[in-house]
Amino acid sequence: MEEILVNIIQYMDKRIIFADNYHTIRYLNRKAIEHYAQKGYHNLIGESVLSFHKPETKQKLKDAVWTLEKNKDMMQYQINNTIIYAVRNQNKELIGYYEMY
Repeated sequence: MEEILVNIIQYMDKRIIFADNYHTIRYLNRKAIEHYAQKGYHNLIGESVLSFHKPETKQKLKDAVWTLEKNKDMMQYQINNTIIYAVRNQNKELIGYYEMY
């Protein structure tokens, strides 16, 4: 089952970037890797997702993650046209988030 889920995410027609609570990129699907490679970015795992946002958006993203951490039933947070989706463990604790666009 895990392989099926990985393949669904990997081959979606949207870009997916998963980052932990500290905004460190932990996963990019195929579409996101291709997108950033075209812009000259490679090996993004371990980099800060904040480095790819405009200065005025960085604080909004930090606020979004803080809000998601404090509100255990909240599953998404919208910043302008981007939705940040919460990823939670079984105790509803935030373990990271992803952007899909």
